[in-house]
Amino acid sequence: MTTHEDRWSQHREISGGILALDAEDLVRLLPLSKKRILIDRVLSLHPGSHAVAQKAVTAGDVATPGRKSGFVFPSTSALNALEQVAMVILLSASEPKSTLAAAWCHQPTSVYPSLVEVETLDVVSEMTIPGLLHLRASKVSESSETVKFEGGVSVGGEEFITAHWWMGIIES
Repeated sequence: MTTHEDRWSQHREISGGILALDAEDLVRLLPLSKKRILIDRVLSLHPGSHAVAQKAVTAGDVATPGRKSGFVFPSTSALNALEQVAMVILLSASEPKSTLAAAWCHQPTSVYPSLVEVETLDVVSEMTIPGLLHLRASKVSESSETVKFEGGVSVGGEEFITAHWWMGIIES
């Protein structure tokens, strides 16, 4: 059986058990196709607790129906990226063969954590200039069926979204 330490031993440890994951790690960890992953890398990960991730957003990343010109990265896409950061937090803390991490093995039928409720979503403004997103998420509390997270998305040091959301188990 793979232990938590063995699973991450090949990865660079930043300090004190904090990890950094690249795009290849995310493809192996998340139960999503490569095209659906909205984060490029995880800069700082404390499995089961919190993470900071990064996403470079270009003008070609998001097509906005009905807009003839201009760029906008919708707050809903940023919320989806926060959901993926929360998935990384939860799945990185699980053993690859555990219930929550069954998707890590890319089995056709899997059980994985997913967004089940948005408690708050405060949008200061939409992202209208391509740039580098920083996403942060932290586990706040948990019940037997759900885990509550809080987090935010910033660009250039300016926070443009803050949220509180609940993750639960979705069977597919």
